[in-house]
Parts: sequence; structure tokens; C-alpha cells
Amino acid sequence: MKVANLVVEGENIRRISDVLYKNQAESSKDEPHIYKDGDISILMRESYYDRIASTLMSVIIMKFIDDNKVEIEIVISGGKNGVFMVSWGAESSENRDIIYEIMNLCKTNSWEITSMEPKNILESITESTIKKIKEKIVNPFKK
Repeated sequence: MKVANLVVEGENIRRISDVLYKNQAESSKDEPHIYKDGDISILMRESYYDRIASTLMSVIIMKFIDDNKVEIEIVISGGKNGVFMVSWGAESSENRDIIYEIMNLCKTNSWEITSMEPKNILESITESTIKKIKEKIVNPFKK
């Protein structure tokens, strides 16, 4: 399971849940599910990936602080296959894809991401793998 947290600010930020829903409905053959209650919106979808022959579940939880600020938690789970439940980076990749989608929405709507955790969430699988290999070479006894 991979988790990312964002804070997005801007005018009419409550529109973000509807725009994300519309984008995900257009890009997926299965319609996503959205739950709304007061200041909370939860957007859920499943996506099947041939590359890993498995399904990922994406959950985007939006807590609206006010009309101009939302805290977003993105949770991706699944996509593992085989005896050892190897994910092949599918969860991280999906997490990054959703964050890039939110970043593009911010550009087109004059919104701003004011906080993002973990800091390295946008790092590619290749970059993170190279970094891990370099760390092992520099300190081979580190677990």
C-alpha cells in the first residue's frame, strides 16, 4: 500500500472532487465511486493493469478545511501478484499518476499545492532504484 498526502489551496477548491471524478470516469472503463458528506469527499476506483495482470484500488480522500483549502490523502493498494506478492512498482506509479493529475488541475484552475508528503513521491521508479543501489555501494552493511 502506498500513501501520499497533499494540501491544495485556491479559489473554489471544492470543485476538485467533481473534476477528479469526471477525469477518472473518462479515463477508466469502470465508473469510479464517489461518496460525499459535508466537508468530506471520497473518490474510489479500481483499475486493471495487463502489465502486472492485477487490479489496483485507488482511494482519494478529500477533507475540505474551507472553500479555499483541501487536505487530500491518496491511498493505493493491490497490484501485487505471484507467490511473494511483488508489486513491480505499480502502486507507486499509480500514486504519482494521480498526483500529476492533481498538479495539472492546479495549473488550469490557479490552485496551489502547499504541502506534499512524502517529499520523494514524484521520484520515478528508475530514480529510486538507482538511489537505493548507490546507497548500498556507499554503505554495504546498511540494511
